[in-house]
Order: sequence, then C-alpha cells, then structure tokens
Amino acid sequence: MTLRPGEVVPIRIEFHQTPGGKLRPAVVLLDSGDDDFVAAPITSRLRTSDFDVAIQQWREAGLNTASTVRVHKLTVLAKGDVVRRLGERAEPDQTALRAVLRRALALDQ
Repeated sequence: MTLRPGEVVPIRIEFHQTPGGKLRPAVVLLDSGDDDFVAAPITSRLRTSDFDVAIQQWREAGLNTASTVRVHKLTVLAKGDVVRRLGERAEPDQTALRAVLRRALALDQ
C-alpha cells in the first residue's frame, strides 16, 4: 500500500492514563516506501497550540466535523493498520500544514 501526503486515514490512538484506545483520523505526512508512515493526528478540539492547524475544508478531507491537525503530536504507524482512506486534504489546507511543519521542525532555532 502506498499512502500520499495529505490523505486522511483512521488510526488507533492508545490512551496514556487509562487502558484502551479509539480510532481517530490522522493526516499522512510521509510514506517512505517501507511498512510504516508518519502521520499527525486530527482532533475536533479547537486550536490550543501554535502547532495546531485548523482544517478549513474538513468535509473534503472526509471528516464529520470541523477539525484541527496536531503537528506537535507526530507518530509513526504501520501501514497494515490502515483499513481505509477517509479523504484528502485540499491544497490550501496542505499549504498551511506545510508552513507549520517547517516552523515546528526548524532545527536552527
């Protein structure tokens, strides 16, 4: 399976304080060609951090409600755990996400 940057897929998020977890949407950031991919989780909570990016065209991304990408919560996941694709982020939303990613990953700060 090959994933494209900007695709929205459901991922399993494990809870830290209590046992269990739930399926949550995430945006694909990188598929390097192996069995894993890098993603940023998506939440329906309002923006709370300078590294949260609101999704303007959330319906096109396959989401049920207005949502935010949490750039500071990046994760590596197994492609085998992806059972379907929800949608894809529109180009204006991808542009905004790339800008926050560049700022968050700037190593010369």
